[in-house]
Amino acid sequence: METPVTFLSDNYQLVGILHTPEIASDKMPAVLFLHGFTGTKVEPHRIFVKTARALMKRGFSALRFDFRGCGDSGGECEDATVSGEIADAQTALKFLRGQPHVNPDRIAIIGMSMGGAVASHVVAKEPQIKSLVLWAPVADGPAILQRIATPAAVGGLLASGFADHNGWRVSMKLVEEFQEMQPAKELAKANCPALVLHGGNDETVPVEQSELYAKALSNGARKFKRHVITGAPHTFDRADWEETVIQETVAWIEGTV
Repeated sequence: METPVTFLSDNYQLVGILHTPEIASDKMPAVLFLHGFTGTKVEPHRIFVKTARALMKRGFSALRFDFRGCGDSGGECEDATVSGEIADAQTALKFLRGQPHVNPDRIAIIGMSMGGAVASHVVAKEPQIKSLVLWAPVADGPAILQRIATPAAVGGLLASGFADHNGWRVSMKLVEEFQEMQPAKELAKANCPALVLHGGNDETVPVEQSELYAKALSNGARKFKRHVITGAPHTFDRADWEETVIQETVAWIEGTV
């Protein structure tokens, strides 16, 4: 069963889809999905939808939602900030935990791209999270900004306080917070198991970004795995790449939540 839901975060109405198995057991495990920058609760080639449904078939509830200023949620893109998305994610987590069929102590998070960075910060703040899966996650904000900072974008940011990123208005506050965030270091504060999946041909968030997670996490006592999918781009845009991502994600969550 897939049910549209809404909830408030800092007075923004956030819109999501709650997945519940047809035969819902009492206090089942659940998964929260966090999409990337300018993405949505669906993500490219519906990979979030397909993964949530695969998890639902295995007895998991799941919540996909749009951050403020994205998809169907309230606000505009210029309202988006790193701190705002962290707040939205924590609000969504509270909403998911509050569902009568969900076990609040058995929750995992899947984060994609910038959603992976947000997930890392959330897990550091929410130590009861049981497991984490990161897809092509941002680890070093300044390095990513250097790749996308065109002269026009920088000029607009300095002149008006907003940059134009492929038609999306990006605020100075988002740029400043993106520059300062340290998701890999934040995640190192937590102990939950973590799986990182990254495309070897990712031109948006280079695969070296996930190496920073490996360096930060592999020396700890937690269960950790990093898998680079040869040839895959940022959003795993081929059926076999997608299948690998979904299968590894589901297997990981089943084994750690």
